[in-house]
Amino acid sequence: MRKIAIRIAIRIAAAFLLALSLTSAPLFAQTTPNPDASKPKPTNPQPGVPPVADTPEGTPAPKERPLTAMPYTPSLDVPSMDRTVNPCDDFYQYSCGGWIAHNPIPADQAAWSVYGKLADENSRFLWGVLEGLKPGTANRTPVQAQIGDYFSACMDEAAIEKRGDAPIKPLLADIDAIASKKALAKFLAAEHLRSSSRRFIFGFGSDQDYEDATQVIASAGAGGLGLPDRDYYTKDDAKSKDIRDKYAAHVAKTFELVGVSAETAKKDAATVLGIETELAKASLTRVERRNPYNLAHKTKLADVEKLTPNFDWQTYLTDTGAASVPLINIEQPKFFEAVNKLIDSVPLADWKVYLKWHAVDSRAPFLSKPFVTESFNFYSKTLRGVQSQPPRWKRCVRAVDRDLPRRR
Repeated sequence: MRKIAIRIAIRIAAAFLLALSLTSAPLFAQTTPNPDASKPKPTNPQPGVPPVADTPEGTPAPKERPLTAMPYTPSLDVPSMDRTVNPCDDFYQYSCGGWIAHNPIPADQAAWSVYGKLADENSRFLWGVLEGLKPGTANRTPVQAQIGDYFSACMDEAAIEKRGDAPIKPLLADIDAIASKKALAKFLAAEHLRSSSRRFIFGFGSDQDYEDATQVIASAGAGGLGLPDRDYYTKDDAKSKDIRDKYAAHVAKTFELVGVSAETAKKDAATVLGIETELAKASLTRVERRNPYNLAHKTKLADVEKLTPNFDWQTYLTDTGAASVPLINIEQPKFFEAVNKLIDSVPLADWKVYLKWHAVDSRAPFLSKPFVTESFNFYSKTLRGVQSQPPRWKRCVRAVDRDLPRRR
């Protein structure tokens, strides 16, 4: 009886694994091949090699249209299997091979999965909703008018191209007007409120208290980098050096787009890379950041000021609306020590170059085509292997979803 029970348990487990593979295995089925690979893709991909969607040169892309309803996909989809494969040899290919073969990675994606496909279909459905809220649509509510006008403005490529770099010029003028290093705090306060990112020296916002999850407290964290991670600046292997060289070229090219001469742009790129490298060296590694105890440093304001006496925290907190916070979680104290030293040692003119770089680069995807293309070529194509820019409608749907407040 015991042997029979074991056999039954094994069969139940096998059936469960098969069902699980059919529903979840494709979730992580495909990632874009290394963009540096020179070998041509085979016409019939071998098992385990994700196909990539290609459009023959000279072939017009089919006209895209919004979805009016979400498509149905069964959770247990037998055609997603590859029954030509022996499951004892390659169970993953057996259970997911059909899905992989019939769902090549789109050219505007770095990876593809059932979740990615669902998100894409949802965006296409939202596109239809937004098209129905454009200016001129009757009986729009105030919220619908805000959403529809925003989407319509994003889709107006002719107006965006006509303006060129004009939208960024007032911000660059603000940076030029910074009169002293003490005034950096005032500029950073305004920029952190505008962008809510860590691109400008450090990040600041509210976060869960690591020691008491019922509390939300002020938190300041390491940042200031244009590349994804500190390792991009500190590793010495050939690939890392190549990426840094391409990043420097990207920085220089972007500066040229706002009217900086080629010679000055190259020097400015070196300045940016120098400051970012010092910030990266002072940052925790990815492994170190996984330990929450390494990020829990609740610090009274007086002690924060002692840690970074060269930064005007009073002005910064007042301008960000956080003047009354009793303490700040300084996630990486050594990073802020390094920031304090850099404020003292780096000339104000170099800080302005650094701030201008992040001001332009963080807004490049929303400016005219030369900026959009330059940003895409480095961040998406070089770093992630994405081959094609997402269509305008998709970028604008994401912008609406990201930027406009949601009612709860």
